[in-house]
Amino acid sequence: MRIVLVFLMLVMVSIAGVGVLASSSFGGGAEAVADLASTARTRAQPPVAPPSAAGASQADPTAPVPTAPAAAATAAAPGDAMTFAIAGGETTGSIADRLRQQGLVPNASLFRFWVQWRGAEGRLQAGEYRLRRGMSMDEIIDTLLAARAKDVAITFVEGRRLEEFADTLAKADVGIDPQRFLDLARRGAFAYDFLETKPAQASLEGYLFPDTYRVIPGKTTAEELIHQMLKRFGEAFPAPLREQARSNNGLNVHQTVILASIIEREAQVKEERPRIAAVYTNRLRQRECLCADATIQYGIGKAPEWWPVLRDQVRNIEPGNPFNTYTHPGLPPGPIASPGASALQAAADPEKTDYMYYVRDDVKNDGSHLFARTLAEHERNVARMRRPS
Repeated sequence: MRIVLVFLMLVMVSIAGVGVLASSSFGGGAEAVADLASTARTRAQPPVAPPSAAGASQADPTAPVPTAPAAAATAAAPGDAMTFAIAGGETTGSIADRLRQQGLVPNASLFRFWVQWRGAEGRLQAGEYRLRRGMSMDEIIDTLLAARAKDVAITFVEGRRLEEFADTLAKADVGIDPQRFLDLARRGAFAYDFLETKPAQASLEGYLFPDTYRVIPGKTTAEELIHQMLKRFGEAFPAPLREQARSNNGLNVHQTVILASIIEREAQVKEERPRIAAVYTNRLRQRECLCADATIQYGIGKAPEWWPVLRDQVRNIEPGNPFNTYTHPGLPPGPIASPGASALQAAADPEKTDYMYYVRDDVKNDGSHLFARTLAEHERNVARMRRPS
């Protein structure tokens, strides 16, 4: 079969050469055929005979140069790149014709034969490609055979836990195994300077920065995605901010991330985060109960309800659970969610205030809180929120 194709290509080259002499309809044909012959001679492929030098010398140099087809008028200059799109289901013949019109191949028929010779018939991929004049036919075919990998965006939301990130991956269906992602996040070994204070047995909860990431379906691995997320964490919580947290609160990086994760879950209004951070740092300094409902939710959360509504007196909800900060002093054992940049900033640099308490403002019902310095003031605020309207 290949011998027949080579023979047909020889015939086509000869016909193209004669056509240059006999008709102006092959405008620029002699140069195109010569270019094809040169390309064929320089590659380890069946030889293609060049047009006769004698025949070429008989061409009338005074003959008018034919006008290029209108479709080729927008072709780029030699070496310039252009976008070439292939539609789904488009035939090789149609592709070859358009390549010729745009000046990317010298002869559509020869390109079709070369595609068949390469065994690429029906395998040219739909999509958009950057091609340039001067590329050989082999280079063009190689480019059109490669399905360009398209990345997709996956958004991980602030305040979510590792299991919810795995659920996000499952719904995205991009070829990243959610269980593999979860296993690595829980037990994988990753070397970053900000992980040095994280206990060896602790997971990466809190360190996988919530953001939008672009992944290539079927190619990006769980390990690669986790590295992307850790690098973004390092950018959002750089060394100077970590040092500021240590100076302001006496907390190391891991403790600051725990605090930031609580702030992320408790503060719905961004502007309140530094104030809520102050409440918790003040409680920590005075060795008082941290008393954060979100830590209990994390401790008892199970699929599919990762953040259950607390319907009982919080102090009575699994009092032995280490994440019950009503019954266990100080910070919980680890972060409870992935904090965003503003929560990390607030944890590192809390508002300078002596607030010790807050309660949700159910009158405004906009996620904001009422703050208090004393327990008596706090109880009055709570009474106001419980008073029938």
